[in-house]
Amino acid sequence: MVSKKRKVERKSKDKNILIFMLVVSLLAVVDSSYLLYLHYSDIESFCDISESLSCDVVNKSEYSEFPPDSGFPVSFMGLLTFLLVFVVEILMLKNKSFKLSKYKIDKKFFADFLFYLMFASLLFALYLVYIELFVLFSVCILCAALDILIITTLLSAWKLRKIYS
Repeated sequence: MVSKKRKVERKSKDKNILIFMLVVSLLAVVDSSYLLYLHYSDIESFCDISESLSCDVVNKSEYSEFPPDSGFPVSFMGLLTFLLVFVVEILMLKNKSFKLSKYKIDKKFFADFLFYLMFASLLFALYLVYIELFVLFSVCILCAALDILIITTLLSAWKLRKIYS
């Protein structure tokens, strides 16, 4: 049985992690939204520094859509992912839980969900980093920032999983 003191400590710790994750998610939403805007606009981005350090080279290449040249921007995928993460974090902060068929959807489920979603996002981000470095020979600063936000969210979700295990 978990002691009352440990429950209070766990609640305080998970609340701090969730608030931190909300801030990170909002930054990721803003970053992804701006990348989506740049993908469709004709303006040059502020991070178009050189041929090898250019958001425009990366964000307007055939690889900025997945699958390549599909018309579905990677930045839109990032935006949807982090909006979903944001909603899940809000549900966790409000301590929402419910049953779906025979499965209980609670904080432990949400923490696992966030961890696996961010793990999959990291794998996809690594594919995109490979494309940047070895196919396009150009790095997008905003994409790299989003990669850092993915890693940060993954590590935070890992901490949440440890709290609820």
